[in-house]
Amino acid sequence: MTFGGMARFDGLDLFGPHFMSVAYKKRGDIHVNVEPSRINPPKNETVLALSRLPIIRSFFFWGRLIWQVGGSLWTLLFIAATLAVLWLVVSLFEFGSGTGGAAGGLFEFLAIFPILPVLLLFFLVMRFTSIGRFHGAEHKVVAAYERYGEVTMQNARVSSRLHPRCGTNILVYILAAGLLDPLFGSWIYAILQFILISEAWFLFGQSKISIAVGNFFQKHFTTTEPRRAELEVAVESMNRLLAAEKGETGGIVATVPARF
Repeated sequence: MTFGGMARFDGLDLFGPHFMSVAYKKRGDIHVNVEPSRINPPKNETVLALSRLPIIRSFFFWGRLIWQVGGSLWTLLFIAATLAVLWLVVSLFEFGSGTGGAAGGLFEFLAIFPILPVLLLFFLVMRFTSIGRFHGAEHKVVAAYERYGEVTMQNARVSSRLHPRCGTNILVYILAAGLLDPLFGSWIYAILQFILISEAWFLFGQSKISIAVGNFFQKHFTTTEPRRAELEVAVESMNRLLAAEKGETGGIVATVPARF
């Protein structure tokens, strides 16, 4: 079975072939909610075949991503707040570009290439908040399952926090598309760049060079070594999800005392 996930400030979401789990820690307890997945692949053979065609697969990719993220209210609020802050930052850069001098030139440069301050803010959040630790914990439990076939605190602790399927590996393609944006400067490219990003991801995402660059981003920017508290939440969540995928239980809502 193939698993993935998404980190949050207070926990993480894990996605399996048929179920998903939402786990977080609150007041000394670990809360885990396992429910049927909202992003199952199409069951119709014709639709499934279409979803694998170039260009068309990009629409399925972004649609599934939006649907996946849209399932979490807190994630939506975080994204909305992030976009508002980024809009404010870019607006300030544009305003500052009229001041002249070296500072004005720097502001103008950042206003032309807003992808740079955007990524910087993203990296700071991932590196210095609990999101990065939960992101590392997510990778560790998935790697533990793939290597050992079971997930314990011990085998998760010694597993790698870098993973070749990590979604943040797509950042290099987002960065490239963002740097090209001033060369086109049209709303058409603003739409097309999403297709360019995902198609580049489909074509080169699993190449050695792409994985190596992705591992660099993960190691230095998008994940940090989890503490036992974050790892415990991830282990509990993964084991509950595995039980559901193996048919041992259906959707569940569980609360267990945290040890760490």
